[in-house]
Amino acid sequence: MERWIAEFLDHLAKQRRASPLTVRAYGEDLRRFSAFTRSRLGRDARVPEDLTPELVAAFAAARSLERVDRTRRIAAKTLGRSLAALRSFLRYVDRRGYSTATARGAIPRVATPHPLPAALPEAPLNALLDGLAARAREGEPRLLRGIAAAEWLYGAGLRVGELAGLVWERFDEPRRLVRVLGKGRRERVVPVSRGAADATRRYWRAIGREPRPSDPLLPGPSGRAASTRTLERDVKALLSALGPNAPAHPHALRHSFATHLLDRGADLRAVQELLGHQNLATTQIYTHVTRRRLKAAYARAHPRA
Repeated sequence: MERWIAEFLDHLAKQRRASPLTVRAYGEDLRRFSAFTRSRLGRDARVPEDLTPELVAAFAAARSLERVDRTRRIAAKTLGRSLAALRSFLRYVDRRGYSTATARGAIPRVATPHPLPAALPEAPLNALLDGLAARAREGEPRLLRGIAAAEWLYGAGLRVGELAGLVWERFDEPRRLVRVLGKGRRERVVPVSRGAADATRRYWRAIGREPRPSDPLLPGPSGRAASTRTLERDVKALLSALGPNAPAHPHALRHSFATHLLDRGADLRAVQELLGHQNLATTQIYTHVTRRRLKAAYARAHPRA
């Protein structure tokens, strides 16, 4: 079983070009499945002989009953990801010439909730960023890095991981365009706001360096790229000024980027390209956030509204 799992993860990384986080998560889920089969069979499972529908269904049931603590079961998304990893693994075994259709059929579908993205109000967010830019001093590099990160996440709609992985040569400063490597190693070119470009230059002046093409866009004190967790911490500290009820996680800036574009009449396909979504359905969730604008358009245009 372990050999099969290792080959599958290698296939995910090299052939499917899955992100390192996806490979790691699938690896954890499949090793959990391997441990479960070992406890049920009393030995290592043989692939594909031991991958019966009964064994797969038993794992799904056991996983669904696991608890995070005394009061909470695992989230539906976590369960769905575990079963998706197992389903993908069985498909891989099937493509290698061993039929696993019956075992895959025993994996239940998990209904996962789809909460609306948490977007920040446009006026308070822009007032906060403008105020921080006016008050920040050159001797506060950590604050300036947080401002720059927030401006990039909101002004270009990036994911925090995409921002952490950017190097200077991918940023066309005169034209304010950046080439971003997103999920599935898909590359896209995104416009950058003037605030993000100015905040980045201000941060580099504060650390007393001139960027080279291979330098990270937002380096830490050591000169290496600031980690995703560091940028999340910096941005969260800034957004907390919007009040206790405002979403303070950095991804809220990406949600705000999409929501505010759609509120101002941007084309849904264009927003899909800017966000780097593979499927339009993923972008369409933001239309639910802007339902007030859609209702107003309906009321103005439809003859029976």
